[in-house]
Amino acid sequence: PPGLEPGEMIRLLGRGEAISNGPAGDLYVKVHIDKDKTFTREGPNLAMSLDIKLSDALLGGEYKVDTLDGELKVKIPAGISANEILRVKGYGVGPKGGRRGDLMIKVLIPTPTKLSSKAKKIIEDLKHEGL
Repeated sequence: PPGLEPGEMIRLLGRGEAISNGPAGDLYVKVHIDKDKTFTREGPNLAMSLDIKLSDALLGGEYKVDTLDGELKVKIPAGISANEILRVKGYGVGPKGGRRGDLMIKVLIPTPTKLSSKAKKIIEDLKHEGL
């Protein structure tokens, strides 16, 4: 069932091994959850990182992210800081029919290592403006 925690046991009535000429016992299954390359789990919440462009951090933007329910467009507010967390309610994990956790998106802003001469000039102009 959705929302299981690692290490939980599931009991399957009558699905275990039967003794000779006797009824089948119960089968107990211990749940192990593999690590995901995108998400980490924090209780009912899912956490992920998202690299955004410096220009989008300053001016705002929109990015597509993969969720357990498919692709989702996430708005990046103008002026966001590196390591800020965006919360998307209801996109975590949880019991079927119950309240799901949230998707927590940690915003990363990689610093460009190479700049074109045009980009360098624009950054120098911004520097003179006090940014």
